[in-house]
Parts: sequence; structure tokens; C-alpha cells
Amino acid sequence: MTATADARLRDVVRTVLARRAGPAANAAGVATAVRSAYAELAGVLSPLIGQAGVDALAARAVHLARAEHSLGPIRASDQTSSPFTQVTFWLERQDPAHATEVASAVLANFAELLAAFVGESLTTRLLLKAWPDGFPVPQSEETRTT
Repeated sequence: MTATADARLRDVVRTVLARRAGPAANAAGVATAVRSAYAELAGVLSPLIGQAGVDALAARAVHLARAEHSLGPIRASDQTSSPFTQVTFWLERQDPAHATEVASAVLANFAELLAAFVGESLTTRLLLKAWPDGFPVPQSEETRTT
């Protein structure tokens, strides 16, 4: 995957989170937004790669974000839940800006991993299906000429 494609995926993820969390979201709002975005993506992917495949991508995406952002320890009571659920609990206890940065990294890592497995084109189509509000609205021919 190219650096341009990675940057584009990260832009899509930031747009999705911003639209779901709102302009002045607190950390709990960011965690809710990332849960919603993940659930929508998992809903699109589960029929294709199964829940085990979704869980594996999520676990790896969280692992990469933990390394990239030096995430602190997760509460012991969270250890029985999925890695994605664990990180959303962690996000709720962070500064909103940091929570947004980490949430963006987790979802972008997820999308980048998916692209590595199925290709950019299919990943873009799947993301568009899960997150139609994350992509710019294409201009019609009439709109471009006016």
C-alpha cells in the first residue's frame, strides 16, 4: 500500500470519527464514535471474512496502535473482553484529543490491514459501504461546470 493510500484511509477515518463524535466531543463521545464506526465496518466485513477474521484484524490493529501511541495498561477487569473493546474503555479515560488520535490510529490500522489482504480497491468499496459519510461526495458534471 502506498503512503498516499495510507494517508487517504486515515483521512476517511478522521472524517468518520469527527462526524460521529461531533465537533466538541469528550473522550466518551470519541469512544462511542469509534464503537459505532467499528460496528458498521464489522457488519460489512463479517459476511465476507467471518467474525473470527474481523476479530483478528481488530486485535492486530489495536496492537499496532498500542505500539505506535504507547498506550497505557488496561484495567484487569477488561482482560476478558476483545482487544477492541478494551481500547474503547481506555479511550473513555483519556484527553479527548489523545483519544481521537488513538481511535483514528486503530481504525486506520484496521483499514490498512484489510487493504493489505484484499487490496485497495475492494477495501475502498467496503469502507464506502460501511462509512458512506467518510468519503467526499463526488460532484456531478453539472456541479463542476457551474
